[in-house]
Amino acid sequence: MKNLLIYFKGYLKETILGPLFKLLEASFELLVPMVVAVIIDQVIPHRDKTHLYEMIGLLLLLALLGVTVSITAQYFSAKSAVRYTQKLSQDLFAKIMRLPKPERDALSASSLVTRITSDTYLIQTAINQFLRLFLRAPIIVMGSCLMAFALSPVITWWFIGMIGALTVVIYLITRLTNPFYRKIRQLTDTIVLLTSQQVEGMRVIRAFGQDKREEERFEETNDSYQSTQITVGRWAVLLSPLTFLIVNTALVGVIWQGNLQIQGNLLAQGSLVALINYLTNILVELLKVTMLVSSLNQAYIAAGRVTAIFEQEDENVTAALAPAESPSDQTVLAVSNLEFRYPKAQEAALSHINLTIKEGQFFGIIGSTGSGKSTLSQLLLRLYQAQKGAIAQFHQGQSPANLLQWRQNIAWVPQNAQLFKGTIRSNLTLGLEGDVSDKQLWAALDQAQASDFVREKSLQLDEPVEAFGRNFSGGQRQRLTIARALLRQAPILLLDDATSALDYLTEARLLKTLMAKTELTLLLISQRTSSLKAADNILVLENGQQVGLGQHEALLASNPIYQEIHYSQHPEERSSDESTQ
Repeated sequence: MKNLLIYFKGYLKETILGPLFKLLEASFELLVPMVVAVIIDQVIPHRDKTHLYEMIGLLLLLALLGVTVSITAQYFSAKSAVRYTQKLSQDLFAKIMRLPKPERDALSASSLVTRITSDTYLIQTAINQFLRLFLRAPIIVMGSCLMAFALSPVITWWFIGMIGALTVVIYLITRLTNPFYRKIRQLTDTIVLLTSQQVEGMRVIRAFGQDKREEERFEETNDSYQSTQITVGRWAVLLSPLTFLIVNTALVGVIWQGNLQIQGNLLAQGSLVALINYLTNILVELLKVTMLVSSLNQAYIAAGRVTAIFEQEDENVTAALAPAESPSDQTVLAVSNLEFRYPKAQEAALSHINLTIKEGQFFGIIGSTGSGKSTLSQLLLRLYQAQKGAIAQFHQGQSPANLLQWRQNIAWVPQNAQLFKGTIRSNLTLGLEGDVSDKQLWAALDQAQASDFVREKSLQLDEPVEAFGRNFSGGQRQRLTIARALLRQAPILLLDDATSALDYLTEARLLKTLMAKTELTLLLISQRTSSLKAADNILVLENGQQVGLGQHEALLASNPIYQEIHYSQHPEERSSDESTQ
């Protein structure tokens, strides 16, 4: 967690000035009981009004100075805490963006959201409270003890005993509550995950009548969260009454001992009042410290969760890749004996995959649900690294120098179309450097069969896009993401079931347009055999295994898996073939 200290850099002035002004405030407060003691022991017995007015003026001055330095301290402490958290959140977000996909999957999206929002806020709150109290509270406590010692060394032992007892209580309760605070952070991750899933999948939940089931899932997690909060609250709430009990016990002892000393002419009445005031000051500060300890405990756990992200290795996209032997033909992708297993999975998601894709080819990938199609696409993008086998990529006879260049050679359209809040223009130009003309944008939209509905919009290219593209239909979102991919002008276009929401006519037009681009190598993952009829080669997957590779007609004649998929979509052809036989 020491790495998080670097975020104070640039705000050292505020970080130092905040506690220093609190130190001044504490110094002024320590003088007040002594002034009151002087009034009781010297001014009132002599009925010296002039001196009384001077003492009252001094008290007002101390109060005014205390308020001024307190406000100043609050300002610097809050500024330091907010600026610290702002920089921390920015770097944390950047770090998350640099994490390899397996690490992001292991941490989970919900946990990452919680860490960058809730956890950083807990850290901010703790820093703000710490800067305001870590000098003030010790100075008040130690200063009160020293002042008390100057007034009565015997009574001071009551102060020391009280502080020792409170330290033990705070330590024990902290040890008891820390495990519960860790569990609360984990449950917060789960609640965020459930909420995001339920909000995004609201239509599906309602369509399948699963409202009650989802409510019960959320209620179960929320009940666990509530139970943990109540348990930790029961322990944490003991701090305040135990503090009052110990301090009031000490107060009784101070009054009793002070009365004995007054009777023995060893202590003045004003001094006893001052001692009681110092004891009250200690009570107030220790109550603040108990709240600070609770806040620091939660911040410590949050800081550990944040540090865990920073300790992850970045995905090095500029590291040199081992050069592959240049092919003699026009190969752009070559996969040999590929095997991949997800972490903690018992079986391989893909195994024994072999294929070769040449420049300008239309290559199809098909298989039943869970056969490994999307996994293969992510391996081709090198989002995951295969445990066995090799994947080679070539462009103009040369293999990519690094991972960044590898991915720049592939324009990918994912299974779920991803649009961002902004405009159609901002979504189309995402990730592109330099200016992109309207002519280029419309050309890409034409090729993606998206120009018709964009032209119907009142603002056309500047039409607003809501988060996740909610104001567009599924087919429109897919076509916009295809247009965005085409603008990259990468030599390979990988469509991961990215035409599933299109009708057959629109899909046919799209594929015809893409196949006309002779410089483009098209990889299409699809559930429809009709979409792959024109493919130069089709890879058939089943349970992560390669069970077929060939053209549509050849597979339809000899491959049982491909036949089953095709005839399930076109049952009339099965009847026709059977009657012919």
